[in-house]
Amino acid sequence: MSMNRYPKEIVLKDGSEVILKPLSHEDQKALLAFFEDLPAENKWYLKEDPTDPATIRKWADNQEIGKTFCVLAWHDDKVVAHASLLRRLRGGRKHVGRLRLMVARDYRKKQLGTWLIFDMIRRAMELGLEKLRTDFIIGVEDMAINATRKLDFVSEGVLRDYFRDDDGNYYDYQIMVKQLHSEWSDF
Repeated sequence: MSMNRYPKEIVLKDGSEVILKPLSHEDQKALLAFFEDLPAENKWYLKEDPTDPATIRKWADNQEIGKTFCVLAWHDDKVVAHASLLRRLRGGRKHVGRLRLMVARDYRKKQLGTWLIFDMIRRAMELGLEKLRTDFIIGVEDMAINATRKLDFVSEGVLRDYFRDDDGNYYDYQIMVKQLHSEWSDF
């Protein structure tokens, strides 16, 4: 599980460069600012409030104990994307990782999300995980659904009218899973 491949420079589709680095406790203020800058339509459905410093602190603590692996994409001194791989350390789902990803609006459609997903897939393989799951709100995260489908995530189910926004609108919840291999050569 090589951490020495960070920091990692990524060149985006538009030629701009970002640096990928694992989340550290020193990054909490920058990650908090990233989530505070996101529009409300990109946060209302999240399980935890990422604009609460206690949530960010918990994520950094979970990183330290191996429960999560978070990578931040930096442009200059600003976080422009956040990806996390969540896993259970015991129980019947310890072979399944959960992928979460959020990219700032100005950095979408530049392949940053794809780079981060590849990074999370590689980490999941290093951890010996067999499946990677990611969930989306249909009608809100359609771009992400299409991107993950291109990376061999398949729909495992849709929960109808599972989410409701503050205006009372209902949304379907898409569950997608990717079967992982033990080696890149197995793809």
